[in-house]
Amino acid sequence: MDSLLSILGSIASIGGAYYAYRQARRSRKYATEAQNLRDELINRRKLIEVSQVHSETNRILKVVSKVGPTSTVTSIKGINVTSISQDVEEYSRYLNSQHSHFSELFRNRAAKLCKSLNPDIEKLSESMEFEDIKSAGKSIYYKINDFLPLVKSLTDEKKEQSSTFQD
Repeated sequence: MDSLLSILGSIASIGGAYYAYRQARRSRKYATEAQNLRDELINRRKLIEVSQVHSETNRILKVVSKVGPTSTVTSIKGINVTSISQDVEEYSRYLNSQHSHFSELFRNRAAKLCKSLNPDIEKLSESMEFEDIKSAGKSIYYKINDFLPLVKSLTDEKKEQSSTFQD
């Protein structure tokens, strides 16, 4: 009788071990799926953030173009230059808050752009004469416009990573 109980106990132990093994494999599979989902969500969040930087860069270019290279004496009349300066300042602040999420190249270029915009923002906000307004506006416009291809390429790169991840 003892040997029968011992055999039944051994069979139950083997069955329990097999069941535990199957559950561990299933758990590992679900953990991998959860990790993949987490990675996908992170990649999508980064894509959204980069896309927002791209759209904000396009928006600020449109705002600055009012006092930029193609502005004229008549087109500047009635424009609130202080408001444009504040928009550029907000863009610079926004860019500074976002640049830590991206590659070293983007981070360095974003920081450099923000730093180089500071004197132009001050000059634009204090300008009263057309030539001064246009000069500051052109400087801001060209700096942001030079930055735009980098943001576009970064957005494209994140889109490609996101679509590759889904495949």
